[in-house]
Amino acid sequence: MAIDERITSFSDKELASLHDNVRRLADSGSTAQRAEAARLMPLIDAELAERKAKAPVRKPPVRKAAAKKQAARVEE
Repeated sequence: MAIDERITSFSDKELASLHDNVRRLADSGSTAQRAEAARLMPLIDAELAERKAKAPVRKPPVRKAAAKKQAARVEE
């Protein structure tokens, strides 16, 4: 199975590693490696964007001082 067919089955860590390697080859690889990198990069970017869109929205942590102020307002 070709690598472009396996991209969707990679874990997030594997996909990030592949992205870094493809970016490196696009900059400093041989002619064939640069061509393959140019072909794979849009596929990898699309998969990363899709995963980011599907990821649950994470709320920023509430600072303790802000939580105390809000609790004090509620008690008043």
